[in-house]
Amino acid sequence: MVRVIQENASRQRHNRRPTFPIAGTLRPYGLYPVWAHPVLPGETLQSAVVKMRTLSLPVKHPLVGAWQESWLVYVKFTDLDEELGQMFISDQFATTGFTAGADDPRTFVKSGQVDWIRLALERVHKEWFVYEKETPRTIDGVPMCKLNNVSWYQNMVFEDVDEAVPVTDASDLYAHLQGWQMLQQMKLTELTYEDYLRTYGARPKDAKEGVPEILRFARSWTQPSNVIDTSTGTPSSAFNWNDEIKLDKAKRFQEPGFILHFTCIRPKMFQKNLAASMIGNLWGFSDWFPSYTLDDPTSSVKKLSKVDPVFGAAMTDAGTETLLYDHMDLLSHGETFVNDWSGPYDLPSATGMSVKTGEDVNDLRGEYPLEADIDALFTGATADRRLCYYEGIANVVVSGHALDTTR
Repeated sequence: MVRVIQENASRQRHNRRPTFPIAGTLRPYGLYPVWAHPVLPGETLQSAVVKMRTLSLPVKHPLVGAWQESWLVYVKFTDLDEELGQMFISDQFATTGFTAGADDPRTFVKSGQVDWIRLALERVHKEWFVYEKETPRTIDGVPMCKLNNVSWYQNMVFEDVDEAVPVTDASDLYAHLQGWQMLQQMKLTELTYEDYLRTYGARPKDAKEGVPEILRFARSWTQPSNVIDTSTGTPSSAFNWNDEIKLDKAKRFQEPGFILHFTCIRPKMFQKNLAASMIGNLWGFSDWFPSYTLDDPTSSVKKLSKVDPVFGAAMTDAGTETLLYDHMDLLSHGETFVNDWSGPYDLPSATGMSVKTGEDVNDLRGEYPLEADIDALFTGATADRRLCYYEGIANVVVSGHALDTTR
């Protein structure tokens, strides 16, 4: 039998240099796709440079800072679904479950098209932005990111909450891709997804659902600058970023997939319903000489009443549950401190934190702002006046097998 697939076949490599404009609107704390580019196995991303400017509409507070964060991510098809490897070895593999049910301007897709961008966006969000078993939240039609704050309260739980511990290894759930038979030049040749990758000179590992790879993370901090509100003609303040995101080093791709750019704007926010500092609770040997607990990390777990003075009345109720928190978190992370703030501007505040009976664990830990908190950052009274806008250009150089023959 003649084998028609030649492993590691010699192929001439060509550089392609796609350059494309990008533009869109952002709402703070949403994770948005900015651009995407497909790649084949064996190709190398030599460079990627993204230049973009982001402007917000007028904000209320001239001092509130904000991060704009960007990620360049390599998402393989098998990161989305391990069965997608079959798409490359069988023309009969159905698109069922992978197409958009409606037009989606956020991922630039029409109904019925394969919704690759949405699938990649949700996979990246699930892997890097939420906890295991957490129900992802959305805002403005995209996944929502958490607050930047890291403090002692973010490990709080109710004392009577017991979470089931998985008893099986998740890797046991992954099934190996099975060989598919294809008719090639009058002979039936067994072709697997790994064989397909080898035709491009790639050396694949066993195919199974993997983890998207972050190629570059960049973020920049800005404070509002003075602007004129075009809707009223009065002086105001707005966010303004001028960013250039560059790939640090070349990346070779072993499997087909996409390079994607995601971005998120995360303004600084205070927990409004924290009424006092946890530092005021420190007293005694166990608080000030914790080294005796180093051999037993669980001994730093302490109880905290729901009506402790650190909590404002708005985040408590009449329930009797006791909270548990890790005292070492206070020493590790510190906490927010506000020195009698007063003046013409309200602090940018998150009001989602709550220790009321039956609250979602992420509300208990103050993980997310409410949409009303985000809207309150802006002076505008309508949704279209509470956005950020970006415009820019992406330049990519990929060494691979594709050759542009149209020019």
